[in-house]
Amino acid sequence: MQTLEAAAPPLPHRIAFISIIAFWTLYFAVLTFRALAIYHYHYGMAARTIVSVAGIGITILFYLILRRIPTTRMGLGITVAALLAAPCACVYSTVNYYAFRQSAMEEESKSWSKKAATPGTAITQPAMTVGAMKSHDEMSMLGEIADQAANGYFFFASWASLYLALCYAARLGAVERRAAQLQAAAQSAELRALRYQVNPHFLFNTLNSLSSLVLTGKRDEAERMILNLATFFRTSLTGDPTEDVPLGDEIQLQRLYLDIETVRFPERLTVVIDLPEALRSACVPGLILQPLVENAVKYGVSRTRRPVTIRIRAREEQGNLQLTVEDDGDPMENDAVQGTGVGLRNVRDRLAARYGADAHSLWGRRPEGGFSVTLQIPLVRDGC
Repeated sequence: MQTLEAAAPPLPHRIAFISIIAFWTLYFAVLTFRALAIYHYHYGMAARTIVSVAGIGITILFYLILRRIPTTRMGLGITVAALLAAPCACVYSTVNYYAFRQSAMEEESKSWSKKAATPGTAITQPAMTVGAMKSHDEMSMLGEIADQAANGYFFFASWASLYLALCYAARLGAVERRAAQLQAAAQSAELRALRYQVNPHFLFNTLNSLSSLVLTGKRDEAERMILNLATFFRTSLTGDPTEDVPLGDEIQLQRLYLDIETVRFPERLTVVIDLPEALRSACVPGLILQPLVENAVKYGVSRTRRPVTIRIRAREEQGNLQLTVEDDGDPMENDAVQGTGVGLRNVRDRLAARYGADAHSLWGRRPEGGFSVTLQIPLVRDGC
């Protein structure tokens, strides 16, 4: 099984090479500026070029070895980098010593030649060359290389720190992307599960009503009910639960559902739908009204013996879409109110998964009897 850490890809070669070239370009620029500021001419330009090119090659080898260390083990990477920086610094210091030694000899030769070609000029060593030669006399070759290696060590250690930081950032980015993918997958699964929680009692009751229609010889009503049931389930189960649908289609699907229930309660169920034409294209999560309409039928219509009206209303309120499903059934007892909780939690959780804090829901018993639920979501037109 792939873990989040294992999913992190290694640092691309391109980024590593750019960092290496940038480091050594900075080295070249700083030393060149220093030479211009102190000596006022391009002393050691060829030597710095050789050292910079050699440094790039050494650092690339350093990188290729360091790359083989798993980036998920930061402690191991730091240890290996600290150890590898030492031989790299020694090689760099050796190249630096011989490159600048050769450059100093060439500068000395040019200076002597120029002095010798000028009539009446005393031939003496320039102060810079004398200082350089004095430094060589005072320090052995190995001592000078070791001194330069100490500086080089911190240079390689600095690049290794940058490399490990980039690896860590890449791994962290991969973990965040993987976590986002898992979160999106979990959210999609949650939306699917919540959307497909169609009350099984609806199907059982519908089949019982269908059976009664067949037994009583009401074939036309039975055929219409079968067609409505097939259309309802085909529409509700084939749509993508993570996508929105036009409000007009959502209410049409609820109208289809209520037509099926009207067969069960032909004398007791009245449906009123108040949908302004301007809001028909508003986008809503598919089947978001289904649990609310189911509750209205189950607790508003089936519990009474008198006609009950279920009203579905849509309004625009300050840039938001407000949806209300209410019934005027008998006053509900506390246990009946608690029974509506599953469907209401379903709707609330779907709104939270889809809109976060931008969606709100409010429900409760109506003073005149029955139950009312109001949803408020951002109003988006023609985007679904």
